Amino acid sequence: MTSVRHSVRAILFDGDDIVLFRRVRAGREPYWITPGGGVEDTDADPEAALRRELDEELGATAGPALHVFTLVEPGRLSTVFACRLVSLDLSRRSGPEFLEPDIGLHEVRRVRPEEARTLNMVPPELGEYISANAATLPKLLDAATYAPGRYRPVVDVHLLLTDGEKVLLGRRQGTGYADGEWQIMPSGHLEEGESVVDAAVREAREELGIEVDGCEVVHVMHHHNAGGTARIGMFLMPHSITGTPVNAEPHKCAELAWFPFDRLPERTVPYSRAGVEAVRRALAARPPGLPTANNAAHDATIDAAPPPGLPAANNAAHDAALDATRPPGLPVADNTADNTADNTAIDAVADAAPVVSGSPLFSLHGWDVPRPADLAAEAVRAGFEEITVCLVARLDGAVLVHSDDETDRLPATVVRPGESVEAALARLAPVGEVTFAGSDDYVSHQGRTGRRLAFSALLTEAPEAPKGMVPETPKGMVPEALRGMVPLPAGSLGRLPYAEGVFVRASSGVLYGLSSR
Repeated sequence: MTSVRHSVRAILFDGDDIVLFRRVRAGREPYWITPGGGVEDTDADPEAALRRELDEELGATAGPALHVFTLVEPGRLSTVFACRLVSLDLSRRSGPEFLEPDIGLHEVRRVRPEEARTLNMVPPELGEYISANAATLPKLLDAATYAPGRYRPVVDVHLLLTDGEKVLLGRRQGTGYADGEWQIMPSGHLEEGESVVDAAVREAREELGIEVDGCEVVHVMHHHNAGGTARIGMFLMPHSITGTPVNAEPHKCAELAWFPFDRLPERTVPYSRAGVEAVRRALAARPPGLPTANNAAHDATIDAAPPPGLPAANNAAHDAALDATRPPGLPVADNTADNTADNTAIDAVADAAPVVSGSPLFSLHGWDVPRPADLAAEAVRAGFEEITVCLVARLDGAVLVHSDDETDRLPATVVRPGESVEAALARLAPVGEVTFAGSDDYVSHQGRTGRRLAFSALLTEAPEAPKGMVPETPKGMVPEALRGMVPLPAGSLGRLPYAEGVFVRASSGVLYGLSSR
């Protein structure tokens, strides 16, 4: 019987790089290896062996380890883990390979993972694997080791800059999502290790080239994209601004413009529109008499030298009239009120007071059951190249499926160019009212990105037995998608793919009481 030696290897990430050894030995071309070594009898398991080897070879400790790869070679089985370096102290190395000079050198090097395949890696298969998964491994490691099994919503940070009764928006371009539509500027995602206030300051600097201070949250929204994912939106306003807002990221923003709170452009991202309205309500809830901004000297300076392309507006009489009639709670800009982008953010937002207790600080958006048209619009907004609809057709408490010798499947079709979701569903079955049951995303065999939308409907016409065909429609035709349909036994998901079973659970759980397959 041939014995097999078991070993462990570490794809050890240090930031965006991986830690490798460059081995230099007499009479041999230099080669590269990952940290690791043989599993010993005293090791409780392969992960214990990995941590012992990291300590012996690098004096290193690592975070959570994820088994990502098993490499089988003649006489050797290697378990490969991905992990992140926490600490490194080469003075603590104690492995025998570092105590015997004749073994050669172990030079510690940091390289980009995508470059591993270009090195003389031993074994070469491991280098190829690391390079092929250079982008995936860090994401997989983070997802599996940071609060594993727990939901992690995206947190968006929106900073509202106002000029009297106007708010600053930017028109998206080149982002792959909602390009051509308007959104709050600045805004972005919360990054690891930063607070929402830090994120607002960073986004203002990156997107508008300004410095903001005294940012306070005026509204929190739990938003759900139609057919997509949920996220938490934090809406803030600053107390002071230094600088003039400019379009600092023209590759992602086509233009900046100011719009009245109650007259946003038609093509405004629904999420942003809901956020602006929520903030408007929050500001209107402030009691009158809060401090305002009144900086005539600053107004005169800015008006005398407006940024190129922005109109100067030095109209004290208009300012006074607008400030006197402004609804209670809106920040006051006693400088040019509503027609320039320079005075705007510098004074208007500067002295916005925090929302007082009892103001509408929280809202839900997008959690109602979406309409088919809204689902299609969001899929287009998200950049999907095609939309597929599938139907959970229920008849007398049973779900109708296509069935063959080995599998079951829900009826489905791709929405044709220029066709509505409702029209595509009508091609599947003569249904009336439909209810959204869920969605998932895919890539077709042609490489097209798509979103599948599932709907449930209650049929009133029974299929003919035993062929499983519905009676003829008024036009004398049986819908192609319903030919060959059979009912699943009540309470069963049959042989449906798991993803389609999820749709059935979502749409029919009340009828079936389903909790599992």
